[in-house]
Amino acid sequence: MLLRNRIYILSCFLLLSLGLVWSQVSNVPSTAVSFNKIELLDKYVSEGASIGDIDRDGHMDIVAGNLWWKGPDFKVAFAYGPVKYFPITGPGLEGYSTNFFTFPSHIDGNRWMDILQVGLPGTDSKWIKDPGKNSLPLTKKVPEPVSQNALGNVCHESPDLVDIIGDKQRELLAFSKGYLVLGLAPSKKGGDWQTLPISVKDEKKFIQYSHGLGAGDINGDGLTDVIERSGWWEQPKNWDRTTPWAYHPYPFSPGKGGAQMFAYDIDGDGDNDVVTAMDGHGYGLSWFEQMVEGGEITFKEHIVMTNSPEDNPYGVSFSQLHAMSMTDIDKDGIPDIVTGKCYYAHNGRDPGAEDPAVLYWFKTQRNADGSAELVPYRIDDNSGVGRQITTGDLNGDGKMDIVTSNKKGVYAFIQN
Repeated sequence: MLLRNRIYILSCFLLLSLGLVWSQVSNVPSTAVSFNKIELLDKYVSEGASIGDIDRDGHMDIVAGNLWWKGPDFKVAFAYGPVKYFPITGPGLEGYSTNFFTFPSHIDGNRWMDILQVGLPGTDSKWIKDPGKNSLPLTKKVPEPVSQNALGNVCHESPDLVDIIGDKQRELLAFSKGYLVLGLAPSKKGGDWQTLPISVKDEKKFIQYSHGLGAGDINGDGLTDVIERSGWWEQPKNWDRTTPWAYHPYPFSPGKGGAQMFAYDIDGDGDNDVVTAMDGHGYGLSWFEQMVEGGEITFKEHIVMTNSPEDNPYGVSFSQLHAMSMTDIDKDGIPDIVTGKCYYAHNGRDPGAEDPAVLYWFKTQRNADGSAELVPYRIDDNSGVGRQITTGDLNGDGKMDIVTSNKKGVYAFIQN
């Protein structure tokens, strides 16, 4: 018996070094959630993937760059523009795709889905009308699509398309020309996008390459506020679309900042907390418990991960959390977090660059004593994230699925 136990312990140690018994040694609570991985492409076309019914057949499709895969089986790919496969390394910007984000949306109000494209930070965004009407199989030569101008000079590495001002349209949240702005699609056909600054101009703060940006109702007034790594901007009631929003400084991620940021009630006490990666090119993940001191909103940090596995109760640590999504993975009515390692985010120069490109979901666990934690569950170790990860129900079964695109390729993770 003693010899058998020693053999078992030695076997676990050897397997652990290969990352094969992670759940046995980390004491992660069991979960019924699992995923089926689908590799859609093994080449680098974009830094993000998204979901939308591109061809109006009632099934969700997957979009990455100028490509889209037809649902519900995603076995056939179409292109609505020229497809370029990018190198994963190179001097300067040569090792980066020129397509960072795609946002399927009904921009012009008709029944066909349009696609808003955002490229390298500092470039102008553009949108393509009804790409499902003008797509061709990959075996065909696909011409450059007719595009229309959207928000100009889109800066920041985590812009998002989200309804912030409650007009039932989604605005492009980003930095632009030294401001924190919302980009509004035109209400009339052929019109220009409108740029609405919500901050005062600050060219040192709202720079081309920045990390950590999101939206959520911080003060509980029913209006969506904007969160940034240095604080939050309070949306005024009956905003006149010209007055800058009140800025409340708080150092959520005082270093480089991470990825998309989210506000939701993590601990179940009735107010919204904030979750953010600490460094999109390094280590760190934290959530910030909302508190009130002296009548003012402040926060208390709860560290989820650092650069040391010992700092996480389940021994988890990975770097380059450059994309993040919030959704209810396990259908318990509480949002969870999905993120992972951005493979070669800086062409292999970041800490942990050669570590496995993992993908995780973090369950929001509310405990009986009023505390809360984000419990990590590994989904995959050879895909990771880019700058944009999207969650949604791909096959209509009511369960949240995941799509991601980066220098490893394009992947879908269908929940079983």
